[in-house]
Amino acid sequence: MKQTHRAAGAVGAAILLAGCASAPTAGLAGGPGSIKIQAGEDEIPALEQVADSFTADTGVEVEFVQREINAQAISNFISQSPTGQAPDIIVSPHDNLGQLAANGVVAPVEMGDRAEDFTENAREAVVYNGVSYGVPYAIENVAMLRNNELTAQDPATFDELRAIGHRLMEERGIEYPFTVSQSPEAGDPYHLYALQTSFGAEVFERTAEGEYTSNLTMGGEDGHEFARYLQDLGQTGDLQTSMTPDIAKESFLNGESAFHLGGPWELTDVEAAGMDVSVLPVPPAGDEEARPFVGVQAFFVNANAPNPVAAQDFAANYLTRPESQTAMYESTGRPPASQVAIDRMQGDPLRAAYAEIAETGLPMPAIPEMGAVWSFWGTTENAIINGRGNPVELWDRMIDNIEGQI
Repeated sequence: MKQTHRAAGAVGAAILLAGCASAPTAGLAGGPGSIKIQAGEDEIPALEQVADSFTADTGVEVEFVQREINAQAISNFISQSPTGQAPDIIVSPHDNLGQLAANGVVAPVEMGDRAEDFTENAREAVVYNGVSYGVPYAIENVAMLRNNELTAQDPATFDELRAIGHRLMEERGIEYPFTVSQSPEAGDPYHLYALQTSFGAEVFERTAEGEYTSNLTMGGEDGHEFARYLQDLGQTGDLQTSMTPDIAKESFLNGESAFHLGGPWELTDVEAAGMDVSVLPVPPAGDEEARPFVGVQAFFVNANAPNPVAAQDFAANYLTRPESQTAMYESTGRPPASQVAIDRMQGDPLRAAYAEIAETGLPMPAIPEMGAVWSFWGTTENAIINGRGNPVELWDRMIDNIEGQI
């Protein structure tokens, strides 16, 4: 009963603070006390800057727990939140939201007028069952990196990209038409999703508001067309399941391919190598736009936070500020979720291009049903690429298996 009252108090604080989120007030925390934030090593320096302002305004101290978010960290948060042992605020990829919300361990956070500062995908990513639960700060998605020393062509379709790659293999002696990371054991549907959506085969149905339902929609003829395309990529040797992430990246860095399907997390190595590259949208393989998955890093408030009002204040009134979002970008190197911060990016056209491409992408489903998809999806794609059966039959069997699990 006590936990229910505390969660209700956090919800009330979120609603109360929503009206103040657009104003540069001193906050509502008031009085002494502290809040604890769990974040990664690259995020804490920027958060310390935000915390200095927060503490000066409110008197509330901010403590940090340095820990990267993984499945174990999320599991610990879920088990520790009801006992009061979890931090007040946690940083997490948004696709954990369904699990967190279903377990009742995150509180709604209303960003008020400042919500309009964020990209549409970022706002949608932190909504679950019609409720906004977090403050986004970074967006990540795949795009096509082009080695400008090998080609300046901007392919309109993926088949055109393949043709350019094969011509360069003949003329320049490069090894691959393009590179993209795969897993010999588990496959990599994440990196291939932009190609899949270009055939209209989105993984789950979406409502008019953009929220995912549990209805699987990547079956039928759209899915079959993508499966046949995967078969062709495998038969030509253009896509190889043996190309691990390290092999794919190193091959591109060494000039063995002109195109590389990868995310902004690879830019540090690209820049260190002194390469002249451009970031382009993934060209479609089918008749529709290629829309990659978009991952959103966000701050979530513990529904059982020891200091719920201060935690809500920090999230709604401080983390939403453009200067805070810019500081997070400068600290982490991740493209911002705030459109205002994106507009302020100076001298970083590569990450700005990723942020722009993310606006056309689709948020990674955060619904619990997504857990039933990945394994069947990846192993089936590998089977098709490696020619281990009829692509349509393999794809239909995958759909049946996933629906059986859901």
